[in-house]
Amino acid sequence: MDEEVWLEAEIAKPATQYLAPLLARQNSGENIDAYKHQPMFWDNMILADDQLRTRMVFALSQLFVISDADMYGQTPQVGYFMDVLSRNAFGNFRDLLEDVTYSSAMARYLTYWRNEKGDPDTGRMPDENYAREVMQLFTIGVNELNPDGTPKLVNGKEVEIFDNSDVEGLAKVFTGLSWKGSSFYSADPDGMYKRLVMFDTLHSKEPKSFLGTTIPANTGGDESIKRALDTIFAHPNVGPFVSRQLIQRLTASSPSPEYVGRVSAAFDAGTYVAKNGTVFGTGERGDLEATVAAILLDASLHDANAATDVQRGKIREPVLKFVHWARAFEITDVDSSREELLNDTSNPATRLAQQPFRSPSVFNFYRPGFISPGSETGAQGLTAPEFQLVNEGSVIGYMNMMTKYILDVSGASGSGPNFVPDYRDEITLANDPTALVDRLDLLLTGDTMTDALRADIIAAVGTIPIGSGTADMDRLRRVQLAVFMTISSPAYAIQR
Repeated sequence: MDEEVWLEAEIAKPATQYLAPLLARQNSGENIDAYKHQPMFWDNMILADDQLRTRMVFALSQLFVISDADMYGQTPQVGYFMDVLSRNAFGNFRDLLEDVTYSSAMARYLTYWRNEKGDPDTGRMPDENYAREVMQLFTIGVNELNPDGTPKLVNGKEVEIFDNSDVEGLAKVFTGLSWKGSSFYSADPDGMYKRLVMFDTLHSKEPKSFLGTTIPANTGGDESIKRALDTIFAHPNVGPFVSRQLIQRLTASSPSPEYVGRVSAAFDAGTYVAKNGTVFGTGERGDLEATVAAILLDASLHDANAATDVQRGKIREPVLKFVHWARAFEITDVDSSREELLNDTSNPATRLAQQPFRSPSVFNFYRPGFISPGSETGAQGLTAPEFQLVNEGSVIGYMNMMTKYILDVSGASGSGPNFVPDYRDEITLANDPTALVDRLDLLLTGDTMTDALRADIIAAVGTIPIGSGTADMDRLRRVQLAVFMTISSPAYAIQR
């Protein structure tokens, strides 16, 4: 199948829903308070039909960051937020920005839920968290950018976009939002997991000045938010800022300015024309279908002459390492709710140092501009965000967790078959270590194993004899060892 045909088909697939199934389970009597959205997302990353959309949900969750760490009992609110990301994954960024702004999970995480207008008598000021982060982290960044994502320089210095006065002005915009209910401090039974509503009596009536614009005094709350988001969205930084981060999450940890520029151009044009003539996008600025097409179909990704380009490829983050293994071996009896190890994989010493929707802060698991000190990538000035999670402890933690899944043929849950890898094809090759490693090189590392790595795995596999009475188990042990050595290797850590 041509890549353009595949991409069209992926985009056309119906979006997986999160809130509705969670509420259905709750209505049937199940207690969903204990982060029941988490196993649902793990299952979808492994089994859902809309794999590209699910990958985009994970990518967007690292741009519009919330954390469910302090949201026990708020599962429907997180489910609603996941739906926001899912249905807008190939929509328009402006619509996504608005839906995120009116989501309860974001409002509670960045503390503008029930954020009242200022009161000079008491000294109360509007909360500034969302006003700052919606600019700094979600849309435009802190310094002016060229269309290719490089910083604009004036007299050799970077140019800041906003200062604290802009934050103070924008903070007034995000006042008066609460759950749907009879009053600001009450909520309808289902109001907590629906779009937030504006209570104009608690919204600031003052003029709101930021980013070179002023919303006049006495402008209503919803209209103020509309004008504010329109102003932010119109900023020329949005295209390169968002494009670069989506590239980092999907294809390249340190994308070249040329690559960023091409994707940013598609974002701004709202359309992308593939090499076979297929047109992606609606032609409206901010179209994410066009943006994703530009990212995945960029010529640099398919140029054999660029195979050794140091800016090509990305470091697989830990969650995606696990998911790639699970999908590669078509694990059976998938039920993440029975997997204690997946309840929280954020512990670096024993798990993956990363859990979806559980970032340690609004700054995500890693900084997009992180350059790893003392590394080859760092010496070349390449950004490698995922390396921020890597240390001796996290490497051991990842290997310990993967050992439980790779070596436990009954599943790692300890409660009957679950998450069991299907190694049947590999077992048929186990008598021939070279053939076995050839398959794993194709399946797991995309034919990128070095000769030295191949030789090491082949030699190690060959040390396991195949006995006459234990042949089946010995072949399985060979496969397990080969898989473990592969997923522990640098070749597996890099996606190309």
